[in-house]
Amino acid sequence: MSKDKLHPMSIEGYKSLFDALYPPLCLFANKYLKDMATSEDIVQEVFIKIWEQKIQSLNFYAIKSYLYTAVKNRCLNYLKSKYHKSLVQSTAIDFDQIATEEFFHAQITIIDTYSQLETAIKKLPKKCERVIRLSLKDYTNKEIAQEMSISKNTVKSQKRIAYEKLRHSLGSLLNIFNFFCTLF
Repeated sequence: MSKDKLHPMSIEGYKSLFDALYPPLCLFANKYLKDMATSEDIVQEVFIKIWEQKIQSLNFYAIKSYLYTAVKNRCLNYLKSKYHKSLVQSTAIDFDQIATEEFFHAQITIIDTYSQLETAIKKLPKKCERVIRLSLKDYTNKEIAQEMSISKNTVKSQKRIAYEKLRHSLGSLLNIFNFFCTLF
């Protein structure tokens, strides 16, 4: 992309980027840090940095890639810091493993998949959403029916509606989701 097509990111663009990526970036950072409050701080610092540097708006995927890499680097630096080592004296961190590109890419894939699934579930009708969320918590159809004060057949019907809508909105991601459900 040529320089004349680059523009400083607008406040609206920045807010949209923040709204879309802040939650998954926090979950991603937490995979490294195992501390959500610190993860949120690090992600906020990265967003502040891109705002202060007036990062040019290229495309969403380039900025997303930049943000994930910046968050990973900040997390690794934090884990290497003396401050963190003094806080977590007894916890052994396999730093070599979490510093690998494989770990980085695996965590991005997991977080992106989760984020897409969560977005799709939130778009379901409320009753379907509740049935699916209880189902994901390993509730049986009978337990869901009792919890929601509905019949077992209504639970089955709501699941059928939800799966159809999820299949439509998630496409191939649903195959990955089904695979992961069999693992857990």
